[in-house]
Amino acid sequence: KNVMYKNILGLVILVSTPFLPSLSFAQELPNSSLLVNTQCKISHGHSIDDVIAVARAIPKSEGGPNRIFYRTPISGSNFSDDWVLRSVYWDDLTHWAAASSRERQQSGPQNHLNELITCDNSNRKFFDNYNIGTGNPYDNGKNQITGIAARFCTLKAGVTIEEAYQGLSRANAQYDGEHETIMQLSQLKHGSMPNVEMGTRITIRLVGKDLVDLSKRLDLMGPRRVGTPDGGVMEHCSDSNIFMSHVARW
Repeated sequence: KNVMYKNILGLVILVSTPFLPSLSFAQELPNSSLLVNTQCKISHGHSIDDVIAVARAIPKSEGGPNRIFYRTPISGSNFSDDWVLRSVYWDDLTHWAAASSRERQQSGPQNHLNELITCDNSNRKFFDNYNIGTGNPYDNGKNQITGIAARFCTLKAGVTIEEAYQGLSRANAQYDGEHETIMQLSQLKHGSMPNVEMGTRITIRLVGKDLVDLSKRLDLMGPRRVGTPDGGVMEHCSDSNIFMSHVARW
């Protein structure tokens, strides 16, 4: 009975704390990085393996991005077989702008990549991205592919990103030491979406050491309540989608 009670209590904490206002819990918001997501399509007759092989061959340039990943869905809704998400991490918007404004030499691999993949660069999404807790995503770069899970939520009007970060920190802390998956909180800043109030669109992301590690973290969550809990800082949270994330630059 004690074991069952402990499990039930843990479940109640998990499903409630990310969505409740921060009362006495104080967790300083860390510095963010910039995440730029772009939806792409792989050209007919080619695969994600082709894309990654060529992307890794592109020479690094001074002042370029910190990390580049290509992410393919393994669960979701209405994703096509050729769909892939390019996710690029920068220090901040100034870092991105400085790199984008420099005249770049088109290398052979870059030209080849442009033949393998077409990206919707006019509709990129820019996010402030925060790491929550500790973890070992990609085994610190040793793994060239891992699993990630992402869900989307809306912050209620008047709620701050600090409050969302604090609630997620409380929920994530109970799993410290049981896995090496890190949590991320991303807030959409540029790239408007229909019927979305400014600053309210967030992504809650879990990035595993590998797919098995991510699955362990997801299994630990166990059953959950239906719907987003009332009275909290978030609303309209979706079920999560799972992706394979391929390293193009580490």
